[in-house]
Amino acid sequence: MVFVGEIKAVNTSDGVYNLAVSSKDSVIMNLKIKPENAINIELGQLFKFIYHEVPGERVSYWIDSYEKVLNLPFDEKNQLLREYYKSSPVDYIDAKKEIERYIELIDNKIVKEITVYLINKYNEEFYLYPAAAKMHHAYVGGLAYHCIGMLHLAEGFIENYPYLDRSYVYAGIMLHDIGKAIELTGIVHTEYSVKGQLLGHLVLGAIEIGSAAKDLGYQDKDECMLLEHMLISHHGVPQFGSAKKPMTAEALVLWYIDTIDSKFRVLGEELSKTESGKFTDGIGVLDKSKIYKI
Repeated sequence: MVFVGEIKAVNTSDGVYNLAVSSKDSVIMNLKIKPENAINIELGQLFKFIYHEVPGERVSYWIDSYEKVLNLPFDEKNQLLREYYKSSPVDYIDAKKEIERYIELIDNKIVKEITVYLINKYNEEFYLYPAAAKMHHAYVGGLAYHCIGMLHLAEGFIENYPYLDRSYVYAGIMLHDIGKAIELTGIVHTEYSVKGQLLGHLVLGAIEIGSAAKDLGYQDKDECMLLEHMLISHHGVPQFGSAKKPMTAEALVLWYIDTIDSKFRVLGEELSKTESGKFTDGIGVLDKSKIYKI
């Protein structure tokens, strides 16, 4: 039999490991395992257990094998994580198709190759990581979903302002948070890594672009420099983490689109929990403003 759940408690009072494991529906199951077989059991982590039932005066359930869900093959891991935790409304297959559709719209060969290189390098992180630990899109698949939302917004900007270079806008959006693959520690219960705290995802992303360009033989090309500039400037101003202010039209629009999607997605989530004629609670990404729902 199979049970997938998060370990909530471990008790060893009877000489064996008694694991209190919670399902996605908060059903708690007690699973037993001998101490010598309980390797890498971690509280708060999601596991897939294979177990059998031992009949008796009091039925018990013994673990035959187990695996941390984060260590499973990608497809199974993706499915179980999305079933158990809050996740993006766009599943992996649809998200991948949408990202690939926009990649095909990049006309600049060098920009396109750098983009494909990095998305392939960080495929799992790009499609499964949250976009942040707490602030916005903080759920499984949030990073890709954030990029897709920004790409949809970008279409309107490019239509209205045709001087914008589509290749840089689309590539900048898809790569702007690629540094979060290093800045964040994982898919769920994520925190900020030491590198993330000391360097930040803007700088880490720019470093990744430089590394990708070198691997592809494009390190001396303007395309590399312009993409690096977009990443280190996409928070707009120094107090929000930008190393430089945006100094190209494409870098500037990246900052604005990033700001819009991150704030309006959170606003939508708060409005969905609010009755018409009432105010939301204070919203952190909107300087704790309360928004009235019409």
